[in-house]
Amino acid sequence: RDVAPSRGLGDVYKRQQLYWHIKYVKGKVYMNGYFQIAVNEQGTSVRLIPPTDGGEKIQVNELKSYLERIGVPYNVMAINSALYQLKEEEVVLFLNSVKIPAVDEKCEIYVMGDKMSAVLRLYPASTGGAGITEEQIMEQLKQDKIQYGIDKDAIHDALSHKKYCTNIIIAKGKLPTAGKDATINYYFDTSVDARPELKEDGSVDFFKLNLLHHCTKGQVLAEIIPEEKGEDGVDIFGAVTAAREVKKASFNHGRNLEISEDGHKLLSMVDGHVSMVEGAVFVSDVYSVDDVSTSTGNIEYHGNIEVKGNVCENFSVKTDGNVFVNGVVEGAVIEAGGDIVIARGMHGQNKGKLVAGGNIIAKFLSAAEVTAHGFVEAEQILNSKVVAGTEVHAEAGKGLISGGRVIASKAVNVKNAGSPMGTATIIEVGSDPETKKRQAILNKSVGERSKSISQMRQVLENTAMKIKSGAKMTPDQIKNMKLLQQQYAESQEKLQKELAELAQLDESLKYDDNAHIDIGGTMYQGVAVAISGATLTVKNEYTYCRLVKKGADITSTNL
Repeated sequence: RDVAPSRGLGDVYKRQQLYWHIKYVKGKVYMNGYFQIAVNEQGTSVRLIPPTDGGEKIQVNELKSYLERIGVPYNVMAINSALYQLKEEEVVLFLNSVKIPAVDEKCEIYVMGDKMSAVLRLYPASTGGAGITEEQIMEQLKQDKIQYGIDKDAIHDALSHKKYCTNIIIAKGKLPTAGKDATINYYFDTSVDARPELKEDGSVDFFKLNLLHHCTKGQVLAEIIPEEKGEDGVDIFGAVTAAREVKKASFNHGRNLEISEDGHKLLSMVDGHVSMVEGAVFVSDVYSVDDVSTSTGNIEYHGNIEVKGNVCENFSVKTDGNVFVNGVVEGAVIEAGGDIVIARGMHGQNKGKLVAGGNIIAKFLSAAEVTAHGFVEAEQILNSKVVAGTEVHAEAGKGLISGGRVIASKAVNVKNAGSPMGTATIIEVGSDPETKKRQAILNKSVGERSKSISQMRQVLENTAMKIKSGAKMTPDQIKNMKLLQQQYAESQEKLQKELAELAQLDESLKYDDNAHIDIGGTMYQGVAVAISGATLTVKNEYTYCRLVKKGADITSTNL
């Protein structure tokens, strides 16, 4: 055959880039070196044509492979020597005295390892040899089952310009395109950790918290940017590589919202305020009252509550949204699923209580019991029990924590703690050792119980299969199976409770290693400090420092 059989690239061809045989630089033509068989009366020789500037040299392995393929014996040392001497003038190397038939123009077709391209290399005919045709190359591609991305123009150009000993890409596959996953753009502030800004005088402007994100009826609150499907790839053999599956997006939302007809926009159905809660969009219309008192009674509401005045003694406010009080809370109870903001503070009178699923922000907290899943912020915390899921901040204004007990999982940031009179004050951050012990116990129990449940399930499934196949059970076996089913159900229930408790412990321990107390002013004598189980009663004042746990002790470092 005039067309050589296709085969894999040898070491000489394993290069990162493919070089064209002809390079056009400033109108000049540069060519790779190549070789040509010459046959005359004396025998068979090979012409070694050097490259012009910028072209590749003749590769010795390629030359030897070619001579072996056409069946011409050669002397390795002679070839190596001739190629070494090849400079700017061509060299004719006599191979042997055998007069062989004319050699036709030949080609090799190589498939790249990723099957995404095929490369053609041409070798010239000897005197009297026939040239290779485009039809022959196309036939070889057909035999090699190369069918996609064939570049006939490249083949024609290679034959027209006689690009010898050169890699010419004659087929290209198509790589799959990645496509784009759908995304959701939210047109409101989705932050759940907003804190009030300090004014220049060090106080907090509680009337400009910007925690309430107003929206109007018909307003677009979120928009889905649809996914863009990628295109499948095809290699040169026609094999299809599927594009990556792109992810769609959908809205997770609560009431008072509707989706546009095209399914791409989320709109508010009411005037109210919008918030993001655990990945879902909620719109609540705000319930507004002047005071919570005898005129309103206790308030329970699904949504946000705004109290323009005060929450009076012995009344309660309960909601799954946020509570905003522009006045004072006096010995009352407020429970909110979101944030609680009290612009003028709280006189708890040792019976007031605040519970928030989010954050609690107040001008001051006095003689109150306060619990927040997020942070607690106040200029003064006096004789109160405060528990924060993350941090307690008492830095603005007087920045005082005095009396009572303040607990935070992550940090307490305070300007002044205790008092010169030695007011009994307790500040705790991190977890206590019992929490870690309980975590270890639960981890062990969950593992053992999961294994036991798996074994019971296997027994029950095997028994069910036997009954289905017609096997009969004795009364004792039936009794045992019922007992096992009951144990199985009870074990599953206990496992779920343990997993829920373990999740809570994991949440409480996630800040443990970095728990600290920052003192921006003075921590006075008599303050009791606990950091992740380590305790300290302050005997000498601490100023402008950070307290951390080091080993089993508490030590101070610079802020």
